[in-house]
Amino acid sequence: MCLIVDANVAPKFLVQSSAIIDWLFGERGNPRLVAAGKLRQELAMNKDVRRQLVQMDRAGRLRFADPERLQSEEKRLRTGATCASNDLHVLALAIVTGARTLATDDNALAADFRNKRIIDGPRGKIYRDPARHGRLLCHTSSCGMAARPKPRRG
Repeated sequence: MCLIVDANVAPKFLVQSSAIIDWLFGERGNPRLVAAGKLRQELAMNKDVRRQLVQMDRAGRLRFADPERLQSEEKRLRTGATCASNDLHVLALAIVTGARTLATDDNALAADFRNKRIIDGPRGKIYRDPARHGRLLCHTSSCGMAARPKPRRG
């Protein structure tokens, strides 16, 4: 499963102890944080988040995307004029990678992410509150990442 974390909540979910950190470094499934292009630059502006990104990359828990495809998708979104937010780079990242879960507190971005005309097949889900949205971290099939095989015991 792939998750996108918006820069506005990155310190809350990627630096402090959180359900997302536990999930990313846990043993279940094949979790990945998707961070590429402009979003990765925004995340790296915070030194604590940047350190965490390095750890995730070393652990194989960070997923990237082709910069040219991201730019092309951003351009397509910009000309479509259906977006309420100014975070076209985040929407493009979801479209290009297939990630369908986004952690954000930005209401306009959340509305765009759940908009069927922008993100579909499957639709986007918003993660805000671990108590209410923890189930969103249980999916293992989004963004083309296969679950790791379970180790055999015996």
